[in-house]
Amino acid sequence: MSISLDVDWGGTGSKAVDAEPFTTLVPTFFVGQGFGFMPESMRLLKPFAVTAQLGYAIPTKSSVNQADEETGLVFAAPVPRAFNWGGTLQYSMPYLKSSVQDLGLPEFINRLIPIVEWNLSTETSNFSGEERTTGTINPGAIYVADKFQLAVEAIIPVNRASGDNVGVMGQLHLYLDDIFPHSIGKPLFGQTSAAEGAGY
Repeated sequence: MSISLDVDWGGTGSKAVDAEPFTTLVPTFFVGQGFGFMPESMRLLKPFAVTAQLGYAIPTKSSVNQADEETGLVFAAPVPRAFNWGGTLQYSMPYLKSSVQDLGLPEFINRLIPIVEWNLSTETSNFSGEERTTGTINPGAIYVADKFQLAVEAIIPVNRASGDNVGVMGQLHLYLDDIFPHSIGKPLFGQTSAAEGAGY
C-alpha cells in the first residue's frame, strides 16, 4: 500500500490540447495483491495479481470562463470534483515459469504478462454533463526482456462521453542499470555492493 499527492499544475500546457488554467490536487491511495498465497491445488492461480488506485481530484477553481461556440457569449463553466478510480488484473508468465511450474512454453510466451487496466473518473460535484462516469478499459500485454520492457494496450472507451473510437498505446521501458551498469545505470546516492562492483 502507498499514498501519493499528484499535482497537475495549471497554465503549463497548450490550449490546443485543452490544458487547464487551474491547478488540480489529487491525493491517491494505491494497493496491490499477488496470488502467491493460493494453495498448491490452485497453483496456476498464483501468477495472478491485482492492483487498485483511488484518488479524489480537487481543482483550485470551481468554474472557468468559456465562450459559447455559436453565440460567442462568455459563461462560467463548472469545474467538477471527481473520484478517480482504476486498477489492473495481470498474469505473470515469468512468475509461472520460475516459481510455480514450467509448462515448456516458448520463451516468448514465458516473458509475457497479459494485463487489463481500467481508468475511470466519476464526477461528485459541479457536474459538467449528463454522464457522471467516464474512462477507458485497456487490455494488452507486457513483454519483459533482460534489458527492456515493452507494453502495448488497446484503449476502449466505456461510454460515448469517453470517446467514440478504440485507440492503442505503447510503452518502452529501458533498464538503465542493466544496460549501463558502470555509468548512468549506477545509483545516484550511495555505493554499489562489493559483489555488484566485482561484476557478480
